[in-house]
Amino acid sequence: MKNEKEPSEVLTDFLNYIDKCRHDYQAAHDAVGMEDKRLQDLLHGLEFAADENEKRRAGTKLQQSRRERRQKKDEVKRLELIVRFFDEPGNKGTLNKMRQLLGKQRKEEEYLNGERHYYKRVD
Repeated sequence: MKNEKEPSEVLTDFLNYIDKCRHDYQAAHDAVGMEDKRLQDLLHGLEFAADENEKRRAGTKLQQSRRERRQKKDEVKRLELIVRFFDEPGNKGTLNKMRQLLGKQRKEEEYLNGERHYYKRVD
């Protein structure tokens, strides 16, 4: 039994990583937008707080929201270069060709790793 991954497995891992980056980037980007909207609600809650306890609660919620936003914004920045790179037209085409290559590679490995038979050409 071999310890090395097949080339198709490595290629699959890479393509899955790029897909995960895109998904995580979009989710984080959406979360930043949501926290931006929540900011207005929290500021109005602080503005219209009836007493000191309500102001403290509003301040705590504001602090939590800003921390959440910062975390998601950092995630956006962490993935942005990768996502933008593969969104460029030339690189997007290369990524699609890599997906096609994966299918061909899997077929080739299936043949090489499968049961093979030799049929005589001359009797």
